[in-house]
Amino acid sequence: MVRLRRTRAWSPVEPRPPDQGWAGWRPEPVEGVHLLFLNRPPDDIPPDDGGATIVPAASLHHPGLPQPDGHRLFDLLTRHPDRPPGALVFLSDLSAELAGQGLSWPQVGIDYEAVTDRLVGLHRRGAVRALRLAQLSELAVTLLASGPHVRVYVAAPGGGPPELLDPVVFRARREELRVMIRADLERALTGHGSH
Repeated sequence: MVRLRRTRAWSPVEPRPPDQGWAGWRPEPVEGVHLLFLNRPPDDIPPDDGGATIVPAASLHHPGLPQPDGHRLFDLLTRHPDRPPGALVFLSDLSAELAGQGLSWPQVGIDYEAVTDRLVGLHRRGAVRALRLAQLSELAVTLLASGPHVRVYVAAPGGGPPELLDPVVFRARREELRVMIRADLERALTGHGSH
């Protein structure tokens, strides 16, 4: 089987991810942070079961990950000024934080798909500890995939045109989901659940 690696080219004037020189970013990483990302259909065999994966931030330093992408993602995840210790951060949260600064993933030099795909592979081989969430509902996938400020439309009762979900309700549901997943993660970390 032939595997191709995507290559990227950036202009020297493009911004890079936060480092200790970015105003407001923490000089030291916050501890106990975990990243949650939705699984993509893999390029490898066996096919993935979908769902989501949660990894400790320190996993992003694994030598089997594309670097410096993993290190840069670690910095985005753990050095944000508003990130509390022990936070469960959705990948969509990071996308929203970048967008809030007028930046995108390519602009900061991170191929998050390559990193997250490789994390799933490393977990399958037992090289990275992770919590896998399978058989997520369509609503859960929407909440995980959408940043906190995204406008989400839902099917109208009776088959009418889609209606805008109240943004306050959307953010509340998203945080409820985060609390439930965080509780599952805590049980797994303390050995009171399965991995």
